[in-house]
Amino acid sequence: MLDGLLGRRFSSKCKSLIKITKTRIDAIRRKRNAMQKFLKKDIADLLANDLDTNAVLLCLVVQQAQGLIIELNHSSCYDFVEQFCGCISKHLSIMQKQRECPEECREAVPSLISAAARFADLPELRDLRHILTEKYGNSLESFANQEFVEKLASKPPTTDKKLQLLRNIAQEFSIKWDSKAFEQKIYNPPASAHVSL
Repeated sequence: MLDGLLGRRFSSKCKSLIKITKTRIDAIRRKRNAMQKFLKKDIADLLANDLDTNAVLLCLVVQQAQGLIIELNHSSCYDFVEQFCGCISKHLSIMQKQRECPEECREAVPSLISAAARFADLPELRDLRHILTEKYGNSLESFANQEFVEKLASKPPTTDKKLQLLRNIAQEFSIKWDSKAFEQKIYNPPASAHVSL
C-alpha cells in the first residue's frame, strides 16, 4: 500500500513538473526563434556588403556565424529536453509500478538528470532530477543521449560548419556571394589581416 501511495506521488510530481517545463520551453523557443531570425538577418546584411576589402567585416561575419551556430545548438537542446519529458510522461504509469527504469526511458532519465544543471531557465528540471535520482540513483549515466551531451558541451564550431552556415544564409536571403573567395581569405589571409576562426 505504501508503495502505491509513493508511486502516485512520484507520478503526479513528475507530471506536474513536466507540464511546467514544456510550457517554459514553448516561451523560450519563441524568444530564441526571434533571436535567431535577427542574427540571420544581421549576417545576411554583412554578407551583402563587400567583404573582400574589409577585414573587420570579415572577422565580424565569422564571429556572428559562430554565435548563431552556438544559439542553434542550444535551441536544439531544448528540443531534446522536450522529447525526453514527453518520453517520461508517456511511460509514467510503468515507471510508477517498477523499481527499475523501463527500457524505453533509459536514455531520457539520465539525459534530463544531466540537463538540470545546465538549464537555469528551466528550474523545474532540478526538482525532476531530484525525484528521478531518488528513484533510480546515478546508475543510468552511461545511457544519456550522446548527441545531446555533445551539444551541451558547446565546443566551438569548426570552420567548415561556419562556412556552411554562411552559404545557407546567403542562399536563404538570395545574396550573390562568392563563398570560394571568402573561404580563400579565411584559410589564406593576407599577412596584414589575419582572421582567426
